[in-house]
Amino acid sequence: MAQSIKITIPSDPRYLCVNRKTLQQILTLFELPEELTGQLALCVDEACSNVIKYGYEGETHHTIEISYTIDNDVFEVNIRDYGKQCDTSTFQPRCLDDVKPGGLGTFFINKIMDSVSYCTQREKGTLLTMTKNLKPHMVDHKEKDDA
Repeated sequence: MAQSIKITIPSDPRYLCVNRKTLQQILTLFELPEELTGQLALCVDEACSNVIKYGYEGETHHTIEISYTIDNDVFEVNIRDYGKQCDTSTFQPRCLDDVKPGGLGTFFINKIMDSVSYCTQREKGTLLTMTKNLKPHMVDHKEKDDA
């Protein structure tokens, strides 16, 4: 049975921690490895940061809607904004040899998540959908109890 949690935060970087804590609590329920939990939180954090920086151009009085669903061991996150629509053809992560802060968010998102899609077929804003199959990472309670 699918379980969903929805959260709406202001487009202010100070509130990213609220979303991060919510996500970490959700993932704790599924006993995922700490490393994977951190990676998923990084993806969501980067995506929300990009919404603030590019979609809302740094304006902090807008909203970001985030929903988390886990169904049949597949984690799905939808991030919806109502700002400037993104042009995915311009997404080019910088060269990894160019060591400096920034510019790697979409690289990490695409490397960590199993699927990433952007819907800009709306009057305003973008809907980002990211999924990750959790099954290979979940603790098998029977094996855990036998150990």
